[in-house]
Amino acid sequence: MTDAAYAKLLWLEAKRVQDPDGADEITVSRGDGGVFERIRMRQGDVYEFDERFVPFVNQEPIDIVLHEVNEATGQASFIGGAGIVPSELGLGERTQGIGALSPSLYELTYKVL
Repeated sequence: MTDAAYAKLLWLEAKRVQDPDGADEITVSRGDGGVFERIRMRQGDVYEFDERFVPFVNQEPIDIVLHEVNEATGQASFIGGAGIVPSELGLGERTQGIGALSPSLYELTYKVL
């Protein structure tokens, strides 16, 4: 099997949110700090990524992390992360939960290409 080149992020679903107004302001980023998206999600919302391809570097895992941003203060709190590995190549769409130990819970669906 050839080496995986990219992870294609497909969608993010909000299973549970922590913000008292019923919506989380979250950032979706790579573990090394590069922010992909800043979105506002309510429980049950599904955000579809627009052709978001994240490259593997030297076949190392890709860490995707979520932070909830307090709109009043601008401070971010860690929700959780998902690790995408090159060995998932050819397995089709995959889903990982993010935030099981957090007041928020999201599911990230992606595919390794």
